[in-house]
Amino acid sequence: MMKPIQSCAVFGLAKNVGKTTVLNAMAKQAEMEGVTLGLLSVGVDGEKRDVWSLREKPPIHVPTDGWVATAASLLEPNAGKWEWVEETGIHSPLGPVVIARARTRATVKLAGVNRSRGVAEVLQRMEQLGILLALVDGAYDRKAAGDPWLTDTAVAVAGAALGPSLDAVVERVAEWWSIAALPAVTSPLLQQAGKNARDRGRLAGVRGGEVVSLPFSSLLMQQSQWQQTLDKPEWTALALPGALTESALALLLGRGSPLDLILSDPTRCFVSRRSLRRWFRMGGKLLYLRPLRLRAWGINPVSPDGYTLDSHRLQERIAKIVHPVPIVDVKQEGWPFSLLPREGKNNAMDG
Repeated sequence: MMKPIQSCAVFGLAKNVGKTTVLNAMAKQAEMEGVTLGLLSVGVDGEKRDVWSLREKPPIHVPTDGWVATAASLLEPNAGKWEWVEETGIHSPLGPVVIARARTRATVKLAGVNRSRGVAEVLQRMEQLGILLALVDGAYDRKAAGDPWLTDTAVAVAGAALGPSLDAVVERVAEWWSIAALPAVTSPLLQQAGKNARDRGRLAGVRGGEVVSLPFSSLLMQQSQWQQTLDKPEWTALALPGALTESALALLLGRGSPLDLILSDPTRCFVSRRSLRRWFRMGGKLLYLRPLRLRAWGINPVSPDGYTLDSHRLQERIAKIVHPVPIVDVKQEGWPFSLLPREGKNNAMDG
């Protein structure tokens, strides 16, 4: 029986924090352990220079017999190094996306799989091809790559590029983590509301102990509709099919009475910690239908601007925030966790 593919998203909290270095360390570990590896990117990564700063970037390394999904045009300069296996049916501005296998160690630019649906399709095909581990690169600062509906687990990367001091970097991590690590929905009634919202693409509310589907895809509706439908105290919970934004949360704060808010997952939350604190002080909650499954935090103490933070202190302070998620500086340690698949899909990358 074929073992199921394991998938892990690697994303950074900002540009140039060291995400590609973490990705390469994981690929090297996979090669050492003989794990068949697949690579794809939600965006573009592996280019020689950053698009905005023009600084040099590390290439993405692919081990011999490693697989990639990328725009076919990006493999042409390496003709002879790649075995083109098949087209995926995904079309990008750079041309059709193909799945290819490296005949020898190579570097690659990954691009073309920009949509969640495309990522899911490629992961499914990689599983059919017998690939055991797929790493999904969250290019730039596309934290949406950590969508827990797409991959089994994720690695977040924080680095000195987040701020000019250790305090500034830690504050950015704390800000993000305070929202990303909010709890999962446990109430069956609220779980049903969340599933209704996600499956139907419409708001779902809880009123009088029952789930009620609403004919709106977001909170941004006409004021008259808002007042007639949602500006009433009998609602005790509300599930959103899409994102929670600052403007949407401001509407709910203006309502003046608390609700249990349910989002599909943390990648749909785009509010500040300050606004969220106001929501919590009012008695509101924010829960996720599927929380983030974070495998590890990667850190990079070296800034592209030339300064270096103390790696040990950075690890120590971030560890206090994200405990019990392990912290790793791959520049010093490599990837210290096994990537060998184990029985049980979600336990496949235990350390």
